[in-house]
Amino acid sequence: MAVITTRTGSALNIQFRTGRDVEGKTTYKTKSFRNVRTDATTQSLYEVVLKLKDLQQYSIVKVTRGDEALLKKTEQQ
Repeated sequence: MAVITTRTGSALNIQFRTGRDVEGKTTYKTKSFRNVRTDATTQSLYEVVLKLKDLQQYSIVKVTRGDEALLKKTEQQ
């Protein structure tokens, strides 16, 4: 049995360092951009992040891409 994977959704997540709390621990905030084109390349998404970084109040700590995929069983012959 073979399985076909079809990407059905994608999101770009950017984590920012927002400062420190009263105990001195670093605080973070994550901004998610949903409905990213499923055929967008990792390189193109990273280029978008580079353009956005100068417009941000806080420094970027981490960038992730979250994909959702449909797994479908196929019959091998």
